[in-house]
Amino acid sequence: MEQEKNTNGARDDALFEALGKSRKQRRRRILLTVGITLLTLAVVLVVGVAALRRQVREKFASLDTEVLSYTVSRGTISSLVSGSGTLSNVDARELTVPEGVEVTETLVEYGDIVKEGDLLALVEMATVRSAMTDVQDEIKSLDKQLASAKEDTVSSGVTAGVSGRVKTLYGKEGDKVTDLMVEYGALAVISLDGHMAVEVETNALAKGDSVAVTLSNGQEVEGRVDSLLAGTATILLTDDGPAVGEEVTISREGQTLGTGSLYIHTPLPVTGYAGTISRVNVKENDKVSSSMYIYTLSDTTTDADYNALLRTRQEKEETLLELLQLQKYGGLTAPIDGSVFFVADLDDDTQELEEIVTLSPDKRMSVVISVDESDILSLKLDQQAEVTVSSVSEDILSGVVTEIDKTASDGAYTAEITLDKVTGMLPGMTAEVDIRIEGVENALIIPVDALHKTAGGAFVYTTYDEETKQYGGRVDVVTGLSNDDYVEITSGLSEGDTVRYTETVEFFFFGGMGNMGGGQKPNRSSGSAMPAMPAGGGMSAPRG
Repeated sequence: MEQEKNTNGARDDALFEALGKSRKQRRRRILLTVGITLLTLAVVLVVGVAALRRQVREKFASLDTEVLSYTVSRGTISSLVSGSGTLSNVDARELTVPEGVEVTETLVEYGDIVKEGDLLALVEMATVRSAMTDVQDEIKSLDKQLASAKEDTVSSGVTAGVSGRVKTLYGKEGDKVTDLMVEYGALAVISLDGHMAVEVETNALAKGDSVAVTLSNGQEVEGRVDSLLAGTATILLTDDGPAVGEEVTISREGQTLGTGSLYIHTPLPVTGYAGTISRVNVKENDKVSSSMYIYTLSDTTTDADYNALLRTRQEKEETLLELLQLQKYGGLTAPIDGSVFFVADLDDDTQELEEIVTLSPDKRMSVVISVDESDILSLKLDQQAEVTVSSVSEDILSGVVTEIDKTASDGAYTAEITLDKVTGMLPGMTAEVDIRIEGVENALIIPVDALHKTAGGAFVYTTYDEETKQYGGRVDVVTGLSNDDYVEITSGLSEGDTVRYTETVEFFFFGGMGNMGGGQKPNRSSGSAMPAMPAGGGMSAPRG
């Protein structure tokens, strides 16, 4: 029995040993399979990455990365303010009826063409007669108040109110104060802080720098940089002599930085509301005290209350004329030729009838575009603009800047451009606008791609070694005006010099070099590989 147990134990040990060996062999096979799989995946990944890198190299090699040369030449360079917006009618007339008058029916629809005098809407005549009675009673009441207010008087002179220097005088003997206020918004303008100001676009100045300001008569006065904003320097100079709007030239150490028009740095408008100027007591550029009379007045037998009452009476007279016209024609008539742009829905009880019909004269339209803060000061009223309304045609239409909003009240500066209306134009259509804000003629010009910028300035390369694929001949330059394609060089290069560069790579390139108004297309070098930059070149990689 003991021998049998020993035999069975030996058999069990052999079986366990065999099972253990089998497990180890299976584990080795699994590890080997996993290792082979991982190795295969690694090989596939390496091959895939290599193929991808080769494709990328081939892709970039197919792009235009040739080394170019450009001979510095003279031409005209200009910059544009561009934007888009939607068209709106200009000079549209919103037609209403006086308070209390009931409109019973509209006779036109949106898009109708009407002539002056055409009947647009019918009114309830009983409400017209009732409104006429009310307006006539109001006019009688105003006449009584005017008779009482007429005995009051105002000052016989206009004072500055503060000390300063008179820079603008709008009035002369015989002018009515109210006429001047309507036309100019002031009777005179005084400089309060003793300074005139001028703005010039330059990156060559710092706050506090002294500059030379050459007046239109050739006299040179000292100026000082008061502030810098977005590449525009505001320069202050004395207000004793220089005139408002005078064109001056700014220079420093013999180098001309730009030109601009003088304006009053801290202006104060002098206002009034009644009388006729009988004498002008000062001249432009005179110093005045707060109590000094600038103008002596006559016909000052009315005051502000009297004028307000008079304006109200005039408004009531106009309302009475509207009511008489409604009564005469039986309804609302067209005051101009044009098309119907809006018609009120008389059946909509929720709509307040502030306007019954809107007419457009179909002569002009406008578009409002957003303007960057770096460009808003360069815009001027009456500047010419090019407008394209692609939904109508691809023709370039002529427009003009009619309004500039420098308050940024809605979070952006804006400009309004007005143009003649052409067939097919409708309100709401998109219009693209280009305004040429400044230009330099006979300027030295190079492509933008040839310019390299660093924290300390800008430079170009004038040579390229085909064997080493390296640029050389670095030249520091000073730049002026630039646009998307070209940049003006004001110092560092001469006409006839050659610059070498690599054109910026564009994945989707649809155009040429753009319009620079002078110069020539770049010449391509025979070297087509991506060149290396020389040591100390100031850039980690070449452009493109």
